Amino acid sequence: MKRIPVWVVAGPRSEAPPGWVALRPSACPCCVGRVALQVELVRVIREQQPPGVVIEVADPAHLPALRRALGEWPLSEKVVLAGAASA
Repeated sequence: MKRIPVWVVAGPRSEAPPGWVALRPSACPCCVGRVALQVELVRVIREQQPPGVVIEVADPAHLPALRRALGEWPLSEKVVLAGAASA
């Protein structure tokens, strides 16, 4: 299965390539919202089959933990970090 590229950014990212889906987690994506983010990310990949996904978090302090979470199983089988940048 092809892995989908994911950008993890702090704040809105208007330069996302065309067709990419933006996810904006409502809870902290690296702790209390981790399972919800996993479910939503996999659902988007299966249903919409986007060329990539941008995950926008409000607090840049969450970026390192979120990047680690995306690199761990089971998400590491579905996604690959690409162009990770912070605002």
